[in-house]
Amino acid sequence: GAKEYVFPRSEKYPVFYHKENSSAIYIGGEGKLYYYDFATYETYTEDFPVKSEGQCMMPGSLEDNKNYLTLVEKYGDGMLVCGTGACTPTCWNLTQRKESTSWDGRGIAPFTPDSNALVVVDGHDIYSTIKKSQQNGKIPRFRRVRGGGELYTSDTVMQNPQFVKATTLRHEEPHQDKIYYFFREDNPDKSPEAPRNISRVAQLCKEDKGGTSSLSASKWTTFLKASLICVDPVTKGNFNWLQDVFFVPASNWRHSKVYGLFTNTWGSSAVCVYSFGDIDNVFRTSKLKGYNGPNPEIKPGQCVSSGQHTPSETFKIADSHPEVEDRVEPLSPTKSPLFHNKHRYQKIGVHEVSAGDGRRYNVLYLATDKGSIHKIVELPDGVQNIMELQVFPKKDPIQSMIVDHKRAMLYVGSTDKVMEIPMDMCRLYRNNCDSCLLARDPYCGWFNGSCQSVYLNREVHQNLNLDPWRGRCQKGDIKEVDDYQNITVVPFSRYYLNCPIESHYATYNWYHNNSLIKTCNTTHPQQDCLHFIQNVSHIHYGHYVCISEEDGFKQALVKERLVNQLRFMSQKGQATMTFGSWLQLLLMVVLVELFH
Repeated sequence: GAKEYVFPRSEKYPVFYHKENSSAIYIGGEGKLYYYDFATYETYTEDFPVKSEGQCMMPGSLEDNKNYLTLVEKYGDGMLVCGTGACTPTCWNLTQRKESTSWDGRGIAPFTPDSNALVVVDGHDIYSTIKKSQQNGKIPRFRRVRGGGELYTSDTVMQNPQFVKATTLRHEEPHQDKIYYFFREDNPDKSPEAPRNISRVAQLCKEDKGGTSSLSASKWTTFLKASLICVDPVTKGNFNWLQDVFFVPASNWRHSKVYGLFTNTWGSSAVCVYSFGDIDNVFRTSKLKGYNGPNPEIKPGQCVSSGQHTPSETFKIADSHPEVEDRVEPLSPTKSPLFHNKHRYQKIGVHEVSAGDGRRYNVLYLATDKGSIHKIVELPDGVQNIMELQVFPKKDPIQSMIVDHKRAMLYVGSTDKVMEIPMDMCRLYRNNCDSCLLARDPYCGWFNGSCQSVYLNREVHQNLNLDPWRGRCQKGDIKEVDDYQNITVVPFSRYYLNCPIESHYATYNWYHNNSLIKTCNTTHPQQDCLHFIQNVSHIHYGHYVCISEEDGFKQALVKERLVNQLRFMSQKGQATMTFGSWLQLLLMVVLVELFH
């Protein structure tokens, strides 16, 4: 089951690092780095105290005089740890728990905690959106801080950007390698019906050498941006607010995918999936927005051979017309969202699982704004929400969600703790054959009287495609709640009947003495199907049963018999008296026999 590590103290701005296929996690806090191994329970804390206080230009609060760790990443043979250093951004290299002397971390760590900071560590190269000086204006830039010469984006190419995520992508020829970053920015169209924000993807060539003139020598010369479209073709609902992205790599870079999580002004969410092949195609073939002049020999955004500079003519055109006309659409054939619903999701993770039939299924993990995670599986007939996990009972916001693909684990962090959650939580289906199969959970199947994980047993019986012949449970496999549980309730009191919701696709009905009194379905997602009796009277006593129904399969989940407490007591009293009278009678018979 799930395991947790509670921090020694609550952390206001925690950052998390987990190495794929390990059981350990690092958490950066205020002046401290915590390490915890979920397998061995080994734990230690490293201190990173403030070295020099009072470096803030405009001290805003006490926060400014602390060293908040903002980056914990693998770098070379060790770890790179960076923090705000009380307005003196500082980095340390950590090898085998030995920290090096500190070095200037400007551009890699912010001066004070900043939610709009994005740092990408790619081998020895580091890219960042963090300003290098406290006096730097409000305009954020995307920079190359380490590896090759330092470069930054022109101040005119983005309007108030909010950065989401970035990745690098290897092409067949090294000089074609790209950096892609995803962000939201203000819409230049200020008309009332236009959305306030636009979601974007930008491209840069990794081997960009900067411009040839003194003004452009430190600028990226291959920057282009495009709009990401996520619109439901049926309702015309536009999801224009990019919240998070998750990259799913493929051996051929063109087939690598981006799962984009979007929300709209009404608080609904959608997931749109794009391919890097399509993104690359838009940047290569589209006209530049607002540019009608002739195309130079080296087109804007084109990567040039190693060691070459982008011609200044090409850079000038791209710098004044950074946006391409064509928009990036979701994958064919539908070119529409994978799904959308009424939840407000904040983070997305995707894991590919090989089911018992050998087919591969993508499972999406979506963090809600209420501290829970929805587990949604992509099936041939559409997506299915198979589970809601309330990770943090107090609905604490989810700060981080990391997918470990090899170990099939989720690491979910809040300001107080980290949870390690296995993806194959088959016990939740209560060892009930129909619950196990109808959930359509690719991690779980039925075998030998229990719901088991495909990682433990490849022979499990599954029915992911709802095949009427495959999906049958044997008679002995069906388990039901047997007898009614007697519940004594005082007249005029309140009483809740509670039925646990196990599947988001079932309907739950409460019956009282065989009459339907309450129905719960998934139009209003909830964790339990509750029936509340405000004031218990004689009409409320009797048999109650909660029955779930899904795809024609019914099962009784709760059976209760409500009994009047006063009457129950008097019946008990009567029974005792009768038993006493019977004893007296027996004693008399024995005495009569003796004296006879």
